[in-house]
Amino acid sequence: MARRFYRQCVKCGKVYDIDKHIRNCDCSPDGLLPFHYPDVNWDNYPDPRYKDSVWRFHEILPLHNLENAVELGVKKIPLIRCNKIAEHLGLNEVYVKLDSLQPTETFKDREAFMTLSRLKEMGYKELVGASTGDSGISHCRGAAISRMGLHMFVPNNARERWEELYNRMMSSDGKYDYNCIQIHYSGTTFDESIANAYAFARKMNLPIEYWFYNQIRIEGMKTMGLEVLEDLGRIPDWYVQGLGSGTGIFSFWKGCMEVFKKSPNFGGIQPAGCAPMVLASRGLVDGTVGKRVVPVLDTYVIGIGIPKIFESYPHLCRIGVTFEDVFEGGKKTELKEFPRLLELFYADGIPRGKAGLESLAALAGVEKLAKKGMIRPDQTVVIGCTGRLRLDVPELQAEME
Repeated sequence: MARRFYRQCVKCGKVYDIDKHIRNCDCSPDGLLPFHYPDVNWDNYPDPRYKDSVWRFHEILPLHNLENAVELGVKKIPLIRCNKIAEHLGLNEVYVKLDSLQPTETFKDREAFMTLSRLKEMGYKELVGASTGDSGISHCRGAAISRMGLHMFVPNNARERWEELYNRMMSSDGKYDYNCIQIHYSGTTFDESIANAYAFARKMNLPIEYWFYNQIRIEGMKTMGLEVLEDLGRIPDWYVQGLGSGTGIFSFWKGCMEVFKKSPNFGGIQPAGCAPMVLASRGLVDGTVGKRVVPVLDTYVIGIGIPKIFESYPHLCRIGVTFEDVFEGGKKTELKEFPRLLELFYADGIPRGKAGLESLAALAGVEKLAKKGMIRPDQTVVIGCTGRLRLDVPELQAEME
């Protein structure tokens, strides 16, 4: 089989082209293994046969044979020009990428379509995952559609929220068979659940789908950025997104480098009530990967409110991410700011319920970076709206009606 792609360690340079699931290089746990495409047919990119499906980008996606493609309904989402937000912030061009319009209402569907397709092509029948919400829901739906066995590990402290999301998905997608999915409520915290998932995967000799070092996930996620490039016809000056582990920002960077060989400025935004990467970037806390640095969480933005330095942190530094915090004052400030930011989104036509708390943080980040003069008035800014508004904050429930 011709080598359409390969993986190469960013640390030691070792090349991998074997058809099995590999998380990291043999040289070290942080030996990142991104995909490379040595012989792209740019005349066939994007492939018009696939219309608005993400598979039109197949020339730079890691699949040998498109017969193995899992179709999850992930489609091109409009890039919305937000003139009122731009006027409010004193900027010329502001766009919102509204990925809450995907099937499970988050950009995690982009991870799932690629992970399941690649694992299917490699001959796997089952996989293991760990999640407290959106990513797990997307992969459960994908497993049901592709009929691939999935063991999903969920911590007990997220059980109520998980069951609400899972039942909501099943009620909307009841035509699919979810018997191939086993939910394991395991451990009290997410860290414990992840550890148990890893142990189970090793015992059963199954691939584990989890966070940044699963570069298949990065490849699927980059389709969001490829759509932005397709619509703009150029690279924006800034891409700003709420920052958890950094998969969204890193994947946007990778897509830009593959298509244009250069990238925009990146704003990685965290709530001040839980901003470990921001603090590490300022030298205020130990930036050691995996070290807990925020003892108390004071944020409603739980999608990115995770109190640790991720394995991705050095790689985000390497691509030049600007780390910024918002909502100084924690939850009290957030409750004051959320309605104002939502109204800014609504004024530019973003539907109610489709701008999640992580997206509000991103918008607040653009506002702060513009006030500091880091984003200039003549620059083009794209804001990643990565998911819907969840009912985690009782004060915002009316926004869903």
